[in-house]
Amino acid sequence: MNDQRPVDAITRVEIEQLIAEMLYRLDHNQADTTWELYTEDGVSVGPMGDMDREAMKAWGARRARQTDVVGRHFIGGIRLVRDGEEVEGTVQYLTFRDTNEPQTQPASVGEFRERYRKVDGQWRFARREIVPVFGGRAAAAHAARLAGREGPTQ
Repeated sequence: MNDQRPVDAITRVEIEQLIAEMLYRLDHNQADTTWELYTEDGVSVGPMGDMDREAMKAWGARRARQTDVVGRHFIGGIRLVRDGEEVEGTVQYLTFRDTNEPQTQPASVGEFRERYRKVDGQWRFARREIVPVFGGRAAAAHAARLAGREGPTQ
């Protein structure tokens, strides 16, 4: 670690609120607004592909129209460290989807590797990498369904 140090309590709460807002929007058919939570140069990387804000906006609009897919994210183990003017984070997640069999088995278990930057007094995602550790095939199948293609199942 170079200049990395723990964040203060206020920064932690503000970033945890950002993370919770992202997951709430994803889980409650508001994916079409998630792009707003990123910096202008923000990117998302993962099973859905590499996306800038414009690609996220298009993906989110498609996802918000798919009201037949119900999912819930559960997070924990949030580690935040300051890295210069930005904050680096690792967030452990479980994702459940009603399209998974059985529904009580997580569709994906992994971590979000994130960078946050404060813009106009608000923390935003500068980079969000979704890294499935378990259930990667289910995550890939879900990405294919959202893109209108069939994919492998777990």
